[in-house]
Amino acid sequence: MVDSAPVVVVGAGLAGLRCAQVLGDHGVEVVVLERADHVGGRLHSFSVDGYRIDQGFQLVNPAYPEIVATGALTGFDLRPFPRAVVVRRDGRSLVLADPLRHPGAVVAATRLAPPASWARLALGLARLRVAPARRVVAGLDTTTAEGLRRAGLDDRMVANVVRPFLRGVLLEDPLDTSWAFTRLLAKSFTRGRPSTHPEGIEALARALAARSGAELRLGTRVTGVSARAVTTEDATVAARAVVVATDAHDASALLGTSGVNWRRQFTWWWSTPRVDAPGRLRLDLDDPLTTSALDFAAVAPERAPRGRSLVASPSIEGTAADTGRVRERVARLYGLASADVELVTTTEVARALPRVGPPLVSVRPNVVDGVVLAGDHLTTSSIQGALVSGRRAAATVLAQL
Repeated sequence: MVDSAPVVVVGAGLAGLRCAQVLGDHGVEVVVLERADHVGGRLHSFSVDGYRIDQGFQLVNPAYPEIVATGALTGFDLRPFPRAVVVRRDGRSLVLADPLRHPGAVVAATRLAPPASWARLALGLARLRVAPARRVVAGLDTTTAEGLRRAGLDDRMVANVVRPFLRGVLLEDPLDTSWAFTRLLAKSFTRGRPSTHPEGIEALARALAARSGAELRLGTRVTGVSARAVTTEDATVAARAVVVATDAHDASALLGTSGVNWRRQFTWWWSTPRVDAPGRLRLDLDDPLTTSALDFAAVAPERAPRGRSLVASPSIEGTAADTGRVRERVARLYGLASADVELVTTTEVARALPRVGPPLVSVRPNVVDGVVLAGDHLTTSSIQGALVSGRRAAATVLAQL
């Protein structure tokens, strides 16, 4: 069977959907082929016994410029989490928050790091907030560990505050990620509050798909691509332009391109009695097996049955064998009995984020043998990066056409 379309996009993740949206805005018809039975790629959500689970521990930052540019947030029911973190250290819980609203947070902060280091951190974040992105990435890049040292943050600040927080963001512990990339992420945190949707992270991809105007063909496995055609298990689709908008692993299988080093993520999803109404992120310095714990039902009660909380505890190195240990940890963090912490399910994402080492390369070549590429491995490993790569791929296609 032979079919045809002006442009074929392989992959209905954020990069592919953004590419299709931009092309559609320019009057170009697009067919998107997706192997899975849902859009979103790594942004996948599903239900288990009345709980809405994400395939990985993922939040939406509405301050990402490219998310705003898509228009997908218009009418989108985002629920922000508070700007506060509960840190457990030496058996005590300390709240880090706005000292004007939580005066006790000043005492908690000084127990974790000296005032001078907090002042340097606050000043650095304030400067990042107003700095243009191009200035943030300018200059000689280094590792995040070295960048923090040069910024004057002492060992206590890094060990007790920065490293535990970044472990869950960068999915690595040595802090060998590009300092420029970490600063870009920090800038986004100063401008937006991480949020969730009642239907989970996949809702963002569905909102973008609805705006793309593209023809979506789900459950379609692509076996080969060229500059003018895509081969599936059932047909060949001829096209004037082809875009491969998969992750680097699948792109390599189709085009022979080089792969990337991946960060993995394993997440436990727990049901507990309703806890932690504010929905603060929780970090446990006494047992860093998991990167954090967060009650999604605190801000989106629709994600759990009535009267229950849905607590996610992600890890960069954990496995199912650690379930008992993590249950005890979550119980301690929320002041519960272990019997009150019930496992709903676990998720593992082997290819959660591409490693971004120094120097940061935020614009990589996106054409191989006439086939256009899109994906966060070509820009920066983030929702912002995936969307930017999709827009850039669309521009390349428009130039070809």
